[in-house]
Amino acid sequence: MHIENITAHIYKNSRFENWESEVQGNWNIEDLRAHPDYCNDWISFDSLAWDEPSKKLYIGLTSINNDIFHVFDPETKLFHSLNFQRISNKYDAKFHHSLEIDKNGSIFAATALLHDVDQQFAAPGGKILQYNPREDLYKVLDVPVPHQYIQSIKLDPVRRLIYGFTYPAEYFFCYDIEAHRSRILAYIGNGVLICQPHGSALDSQGRLWATWGESRAFEDIVGPTPIRIFCYDPDNEQFTWHKHGFPKVIPGDPARVDHMFCGLDGLIYVGTVAGGFSRLNPADGSVENLGQPYPGERLAGLVQAPDGLIYGAGNSGYGKDRKGEARLFVFDPVNKHLEDLGPIYDSKLGLGAVKIHMLVITKNGTLFAGENDNIFRSSYLWEININK
Repeated sequence: MHIENITAHIYKNSRFENWESEVQGNWNIEDLRAHPDYCNDWISFDSLAWDEPSKKLYIGLTSINNDIFHVFDPETKLFHSLNFQRISNKYDAKFHHSLEIDKNGSIFAATALLHDVDQQFAAPGGKILQYNPREDLYKVLDVPVPHQYIQSIKLDPVRRLIYGFTYPAEYFFCYDIEAHRSRILAYIGNGVLICQPHGSALDSQGRLWATWGESRAFEDIVGPTPIRIFCYDPDNEQFTWHKHGFPKVIPGDPARVDHMFCGLDGLIYVGTVAGGFSRLNPADGSVENLGQPYPGERLAGLVQAPDGLIYGAGNSGYGKDRKGEARLFVFDPVNKHLEDLGPIYDSKLGLGAVKIHMLVITKNGTLFAGENDNIFRSSYLWEININK
């Protein structure tokens, strides 16, 4: 198996040369908003959702100008803005792991922030919304936690629930689609680390799995397991707070979760910020370490193909000449064979992806990888074709 072809689809293509010399640690969001290039072209592909019936890719961007919702047509290779600005305010800066396609084809989304806490009372809070592609209509459903914004959502299509996690205060909430009501289920942060996962997972019983942060109020350091696993069962409204977390890559690694999803075998596959790869058994909460596919950090891109193979993207970094060092691997969950497929690199452009924030796959096996947080240029959307 090998990568047959990789194409970088470029929506915006500005370069930024002053991040390290001027921006980092000095500019605030208003400085970025006042700069035309940063405001309009410093974008990240933070959320992807493939719609098989229409053969379209829905995209949630980070963009300071609030133009954060787009659709990409692989046939024409064109991006089209869905004009989210018609219902946004300046605080709706991104859809961060927050696009879910419902069984009727409508799309649920939630807004995340870039502003600082001094603007918290002016900023109303992250909104959950529903978009109807056929009619090109938005409907704002709720602001679940006033003045807090939403980092990720997870749709339970059976129980008609949307789970979500807020930032900077880390609340775990649930929105009932039929009752049109939100409710805070728990606080899962500890004030020291970001404790929530980038993406949570539902098991075959409809229980949600995610992470919580140990709070050692009697000490001023974190303990040996600062990030731990929890399970929420909506049928009896009960939590199971596990005392263990996911495997560490190096000593001191808090094992923060970059992404997790429930596989076809019923196990939950997990990538961590430090680049670790593991799987969780929902039957008892036990975790199996599957190693570290690459020496670098970040393993936010994880997806399973219809044939059962799992693809992952990680190893973030800029590398020589800032060309990008993200790589792709494939994992067979039956025999636990892991293979490095190589760099996510467009040979025609002579550029690679720097960080992959999300990975999706079409029914025919085409992968789309969303790049984010490139400090030297606008991020790109990467199309990857595999030859088996």
